Amino acid sequence: MFDFLKRNQAPSPRQIDKVVKRLTEPQGEDAPRVEAAEKLAEWGTPDALYGLLKRFTISSKNITQDIEEKRMVVQMLVDKGHEAADPILRFLSSHHNVEWPVRALSQILSQEELIPRLVEALEKVAAASAFTPPEHKSDLIRAMKGHVTPEIAAVLRQFLNDDDDDVRIAAIDAIADVAVAVNSSVENIGARRLQTVMERVLDDISFGATDRAGETVKIDAGYVERHIGDLAKNTDLSRFIL
Repeated sequence: MFDFLKRNQAPSPRQIDKVVKRLTEPQGEDAPRVEAAEKLAEWGTPDALYGLLKRFTISSKNITQDIEEKRMVVQMLVDKGHEAADPILRFLSSHHNVEWPVRALSQILSQEELIPRLVEALEKVAAASAFTPPEHKSDLIRAMKGHVTPEIAAVLRQFLNDDDDDVRIAAIDAIADVAVAVNSSVENIGARRLQTVMERVLDDISFGATDRAGETVKIDAGYVERHIGDLAKNTDLSRFIL
């Protein structure tokens, strides 16, 4: 089907579009989609890899096959290594359905490389928040789960005041990963650690309690992150414990 294209000849935008159309046909047969993915991976140009990422924008009629194809595309991207990083980042800034691309990127880049690139992608979306569809913002935020560092949490806070409920909830949920970071990176000191964390969270409220009678204070993930976020950065909690 694709024999007319010479192996060493870069594909034209029209040729890429033609193959992407086959790749993103949700009601079509499995074989043409797989063949299209293989061709785009074989071409391996930035535009071809960007086109390959569009497989994540559709779901085929067979759920099991759909997941297998997406896993296949992730592996194709990982096999391309750093060549796939820029197309993935371009995709993150312009599409939703980004959980699979972030998964691929996390296997391509080291943690030291990954976090700044994720921060960059989030900042771009945050800067254009007023012109970005809510589903794009919420999908990108949810894709941060498992990767949230203090740097990423700082950007996510910008979404806590978003007009869309789903975006705010996604940001709160993602920022809650800070608690996981504390649990995984800090020596387990049981009840004393819990007491320390609770004291930090409630310190401001307790200090001014007598002057705030009858006032309702909302404690959400954003509030908690603001009060204990620095604990996740410092693995030595001894100075906080009496």
